[in-house]
Amino acid sequence: MPLAKHAVSSLFLSSLFFSLLTPMASAIDSIPTEIMQVGTFHSGEVPNVAGRNWFALMINGEQAELKTAAPKIKTVFDGIMDDENNKASYSGKQVEVKGPEPFMLIRRQGLTTGVVQQASITTTDQGQTITFDKTVYTVEHQCKKKSKAEEFASCKVYLVGNGNGNNIKQWLGDTLENGDSDFNETISVSWAGDIDRDGKIDLIIEKSRYNNSDTVLLLSSAAKAGKHVHEVAKLSRQGC
Repeated sequence: MPLAKHAVSSLFLSSLFFSLLTPMASAIDSIPTEIMQVGTFHSGEVPNVAGRNWFALMINGEQAELKTAAPKIKTVFDGIMDDENNKASYSGKQVEVKGPEPFMLIRRQGLTTGVVQQASITTTDQGQTITFDKTVYTVEHQCKKKSKAEEFASCKVYLVGNGNGNNIKQWLGDTLENGDSDFNETISVSWAGDIDRDGKIDLIIEKSRYNNSDTVLLLSSAAKAGKHVHEVAKLSRQGC
C-alpha cells in the first residue's frame, strides 16, 4: 500500500508539473515576431519591445551572421508631428545599438547566434535571380499590357523556384509599374538566406510606394504546404 500511494502521489505531481509547463510553453510560442532597423522613425513605426531577446543580422560582404543585440529606443523630436518647443509633445522613436549597424534587428523565438547561410542576388531590368544552396529562384513581374491611356502597368510579383523537388510559384504581392514615374509601387528582395536554419530560403523584401514603404521578413519555417515562405513580421514607414 505505501508503494501504491507513493506511485499515485508521483503521478499527481508529474501531471501538475506538466500542466504548469504547458501554458508557459504556449505563452513563449505566442510571442510575436518583431523586426526593427536602426534609425529615427515616427511614433507607431517601431515595436515597443526593446531590450533582451533580440538578434542582429549582420552583413559583411558575402558573410552573414546573427548576433545577440540589446537595442535601445529613445523618444525624440519628430519634425513633422511635434512642437519643438514642447518636449512633452515629442513622439519620434530613435533606435540605437552599440557597435556596427545591423542590416535588421529580429526578435523571434528559436533563433540562435552564429554564421547564417546567405544567398546571392542578381538584379536586372527583367527582375531578380536568387541562388541559394545550388537552387535558383527568380522574382518574376508578370504585368498586364497597359493601354496608351494608362500610366501604370498592373503586375503580380512571384517567387519561382525549385522547392522540395517541385517548381513552386508563390505570389509576393501586386505592383503598379512605370519606370519613368516617381509613383511606382515596387517589390524587391533586399536579402535572402537561411535565418531560421532549416536549410530552406528565407527572404527580406521591400515594398515601396510613393512616400510609404514596408520591410517584410518571410521565413520558410512558417510556410504552409506548397509555399516557399510566409510573412512573420513587417516594419511600415512613412517618408515624412
